[in-house]
Amino acid sequence: MPVAARTSAFAALAFLGGVATVYAPVPTFTAVAVLFALGLWAFAGSRQPSAVGPKISQGARIKPRSTQVTRIVSGYLLLFWVGLIAPLAAYSPRTETNIGGSEGSPTNQVLITTFGLVGVLFLPAAIRRFNGAFQWLLALWILYLGWAGASLIWSISPTLTLRNFIAFVMVSVGCFGLGVGFYGSLPNGRDLFLRHVFWAGVLSALVILLPLPFRFQQYDLLDPAQRLDIGGNFSAYVTRPIMDVLLILAATSIMGVRRWLKRDWFWVAILVIPLLALKSRGPILWGMIALGIFYLFYKTSIRDRVLQASTLFMISVGTYIYYSENVLQTIIGPLVPVLTRGNVEATENLSGRIPLWEALVDQVWQHPWLGAGFAAFWSYENITQLGSSAVLGRASAHNGYLEELLNTGVVGFTILLTFCLGTLTVALRRARRGDPLGWLLFLFLVFYLMLNITNALTQEYFQPPFVIILMALGLMASGPATDPATSPRAAESPP
Repeated sequence: MPVAARTSAFAALAFLGGVATVYAPVPTFTAVAVLFALGLWAFAGSRQPSAVGPKISQGARIKPRSTQVTRIVSGYLLLFWVGLIAPLAAYSPRTETNIGGSEGSPTNQVLITTFGLVGVLFLPAAIRRFNGAFQWLLALWILYLGWAGASLIWSISPTLTLRNFIAFVMVSVGCFGLGVGFYGSLPNGRDLFLRHVFWAGVLSALVILLPLPFRFQQYDLLDPAQRLDIGGNFSAYVTRPIMDVLLILAATSIMGVRRWLKRDWFWVAILVIPLLALKSRGPILWGMIALGIFYLFYKTSIRDRVLQASTLFMISVGTYIYYSENVLQTIIGPLVPVLTRGNVEATENLSGRIPLWEALVDQVWQHPWLGAGFAAFWSYENITQLGSSAVLGRASAHNGYLEELLNTGVVGFTILLTFCLGTLTVALRRARRGDPLGWLLFLFLVFYLMLNITNALTQEYFQPPFVIILMALGLMASGPATDPATSPRAAESPP
């Protein structure tokens, strides 16, 4: 069957599947979904050789034998992630902000505790394998944790500081133990790490997609002003993990360590649909910018520089035409309601972030050097004092850098920023030496730093983007790179 015919059939089924998602009742949706799946299978069934990536020998495709420990830890991580995301499947309405405890549910605390305890089991192996060249980064991170713990002395809310500090330490220990001691000790550790991240993103997408057909009467997804406004931290456990997986798929293909297969478009559809349903603008924007920065650093030949310069030129020309000819309502007018979720005025002030930041800048000067205490600023007293304008969905500065200044002051902010910039330097150095994991760590960290412009992630103890960064750094510090970022077998399968 010609490629054009398969592509046309695929596009038609995709259109029907999208229409059925919004309008059709559950039985009809199920039938169309089955046809859509069959079309995807037929479209991806042709195994034509790919021009991307190296030739893979048959012997290199043999998967390294899994050990009992690998199976147990993988099973635990699966249960751990399902425990975090399962409540989102209930589609419960968003409730009032849980003051001072965005992640303070007993279930989450138990899960985070087990995560740290599992990491402790691998600490001896992690200490033995840790590369001394990374000691200064580890020292910086310990210094930051020490400053966070010391802030208990002057914290305006010692209870919040103590609880979040303990949880932050548990997450750090879990990331270090698993990154260095578990993944770093396996011959296929890098491959396994990326596979775990990939399937975590797929599960996050499915927890939103699977209940969706039974909620058609509640949501009109074609209405730009409507989105799945559900309770729970879906930003942390759905949108950001999904964007991490999309970045991995794109970056590994660009680097040539993994072939882009036709069935990858199926995974992209599975991952993108929840982003459209949730209308998550920030992670998509920052993810695209992070991927652009990665491409700018990775592709350095004259031909690539010409392409990059041409793209920048076209964007500049388009921006000029946009502002000079006032094409907002004539060319891209239909997209404006979607991009602004039906509220242009709210989008102009970043959904209330700008007035919030103006109010919080004055608060920084109350404790400029020491801060209010690690994770302590959003206490009941402070929220009451700031008024309702301080709550945009939950108690947060909606800017990680401002949040850091509020809680740990200039000192804590400087230590954390030094750690991030140091990690970027190490990642680029390893990348320039031919280590693909260095490029991925660089991409993850740029994405994380971008996210913190409109989200406050630095003070939240379990944020998947930062957990991935710590684990990838630990995996890199487990010794010299002896295998590629993905194993040869992964070149023809998802990460």
